[in-house]
Amino acid sequence: MNPGFYALVGPNAAGKTHYLHTLMGPHAAIVPAGADAKFAGATVDDHLRAVAAIYPHVELDLPNARIRDLSVGQRRLLTIEVALAIGKDLLLLDEPFDGIDTTTRKQIRQRLIDYIAENQQRSVVMASHRPEDFAGLATHVIQVFDQEVSEPLLIDATRYLFPTITGPTDAIAELAARHRTLEQSTLGPMAKAVFAQPVATDLTCTYPDDTELIDLLATERMPR
Repeated sequence: MNPGFYALVGPNAAGKTHYLHTLMGPHAAIVPAGADAKFAGATVDDHLRAVAAIYPHVELDLPNARIRDLSVGQRRLLTIEVALAIGKDLLLLDEPFDGIDTTTRKQIRQRLIDYIAENQQRSVVMASHRPEDFAGLATHVIQVFDQEVSEPLLIDATRYLFPTITGPTDAIAELAARHRTLEQSTLGPMAKAVFAQPVATDLTCTYPDDTELIDLLATERMPR
């Protein structure tokens, strides 16, 4: 897998977690979904000593506490810090933002931004059901539908396949009759439509931002 940050998207139970598991190996570190996380010992120090026994180069200075006293967000931060410190070429994240508070969400997000900036030759694959989790992070999207996994889609190229065109109602209707649309709306004499393919037109045309595009790709399966 080429370096970059890959947003793994698709419907619930489509196979995202299974795909992450197929990527596991000596070259990868994984942060499982919260309910699947396991800790060695009763305290943070116990867990870090166990990690260091396997990966002697890992040195983390984290506040000690009993694992059972940590919040969901603190447990997630612990697993992420360990995975980052291990320093594998591939980092796998399964719903890392699920069920955590806003403050911890910001901490994790900033930690990932810093990691990407400092490790541009490494790859990250993250599954999430919230498209906003990927904004400012993802460079590519991988779709999973019915256990089938797409080739990576480059975000900056894929957005131009989904133009939003605004213009007179009759002009939009004429375009919509010849091209597949995902969404249409009208307001008085004007109309707007989101198309599922490039459209040649002189009308006002805009393209989805990262969050809008990832939200769209989570439900709109690209042709194979």
